[in-house]
Amino acid sequence: MACELARHGVPCRIIDQAPERSQTSKALGIFPRTLEVFETMGLAEQAIAAGQILFGLHLRQGEKEMAHIDFSSVASPYPFLLSLPQSETERLLIARLAELGVQVERNLALTGLAQTDTVVQATVRHADGRAEIIETPWLLGCDGAHSATRHALGMEFEGAPYDESFVLADVRLESTLSPHEAHLFFSGDGLLALFPFGGDRVRVIANIPAESRRQDLPEATLAEIQQYADRRGIGGMKISDAVWISRFHISHRKVAHFRKIRVFLAGDAAHIHSPAGGQGMNTGIQDAFNLAWKLALVVKGRAPAALLGSYDLEREPIAKGVLNLTDRITRLATVTNPVAKSVRNFVLSTFSGIDLVSENIADRMAELLVNYRQSPIVQNDGGGAVRAGDRAPDGELRDANGQACRVFELFRDPRHTLLVFLGNGAYHSLADAINAAVCGEHATDIALHRIERGRHAHLPDALRDISGAVHTTYDLLGGGVVLIRPDGYIGYRSPGFSTEKLQRALSKNFAATPSPETDKP
Repeated sequence: MACELARHGVPCRIIDQAPERSQTSKALGIFPRTLEVFETMGLAEQAIAAGQILFGLHLRQGEKEMAHIDFSSVASPYPFLLSLPQSETERLLIARLAELGVQVERNLALTGLAQTDTVVQATVRHADGRAEIIETPWLLGCDGAHSATRHALGMEFEGAPYDESFVLADVRLESTLSPHEAHLFFSGDGLLALFPFGGDRVRVIANIPAESRRQDLPEATLAEIQQYADRRGIGGMKISDAVWISRFHISHRKVAHFRKIRVFLAGDAAHIHSPAGGQGMNTGIQDAFNLAWKLALVVKGRAPAALLGSYDLEREPIAKGVLNLTDRITRLATVTNPVAKSVRNFVLSTFSGIDLVSENIADRMAELLVNYRQSPIVQNDGGGAVRAGDRAPDGELRDANGQACRVFELFRDPRHTLLVFLGNGAYHSLADAINAAVCGEHATDIALHRIERGRHAHLPDALRDISGAVHTTYDLLGGGVVLIRPDGYIGYRSPGFSTEKLQRALSKNFAATPSPETDKP
């Protein structure tokens, strides 16, 4: 969140009660959509260099493969799951934040919170016990499952814990399993999950009986982890050199709303899920990506404060869907009834060869199917397979010098992007009217790019869609307009060139008349 605010030119303070960043692996999985977010932030290459690429997830019963989820099929520049320890993810984000001129203030704890319709007063305690009162127009609580912000707001964290307990270990693994795939084993004894994260290092997760939750168990040992591998995995697996072993419990909980007056919640402060599917951190990152650009426009006086209402309307349903998905995966993986286990195994084995099922699962886990089609701030004219509210697809273009570039590269500028599809170049006069409408009061808020279909451009500054694939992907072979929000989602799409419709769409995101900067932290 702080990185995005700083990238959008909004000054902020970021405080953290922890004395240092995380030193353990914790959340490992970074999915394609989050890598696309990292690309926009300028972090994708560093993250990939620091992590381990996993091309898919094998679901097994001992030596038998029941299903395979293949991420190489997803329509993203990053068709894989990146296994990267959370400690490394935090390191990269903190370094990026420093490049943007912001330092994390550590050993500061939120102890009190009060707010009015115009200001928030946050009381924080320094390491030496000194209290400080911070006045700010907006406060963002990204402070985890035990969020002090959420508690101070008195917001109920609805949900419940799971009966099962789990044990995890980061270990060295010797086996015949591919280090470029994750592996999930279902057995009569329970679940075993293996997630490689670099070299021969692997995260091992196993569920333990529900009654263990009510027992005072000793610390888990390497020998115990080896027993789970022997009973639930394949033969010949040898585990050694553990750097982290822990027992843990999980819950599924969510607040009803992500905002209370001038305070927002994001990530684990607003929703926690089972780690099944690895969706938790990814969902939290995308919460922040959704809110930051909206808050930046409001802070700069470029958008009405009403725009911020769309954060809860867009992200709460997504979090609810992720919670439901991870809940189903967890209950499927930890089922104990023998009949239910047989049914589960039959279903997984039966459908493992149906590509359509696997692709749908992969796309959903990759979070490429997330959309805001029902949002009040998006507008779609006409039909189309790609609609306003959808994630904007990528594609290859050529610039004026004939150099290859990607659509996603246009989104790195922290503002809206207007793509004017000219088809075969017959709509220059209409496109000029669109250009004039945007380059007036919205010139600083929107980057405009014209795209022509074919090898030769009629306009010297137009991008060329040589094969027409980008026009086809956006379903605008005959020309049209697409407005991309700074979070990479389509805010407006039209197969025509109506300046009136475009202005109406812009009014959903921008103030009618820009005002002086207000509500600035």
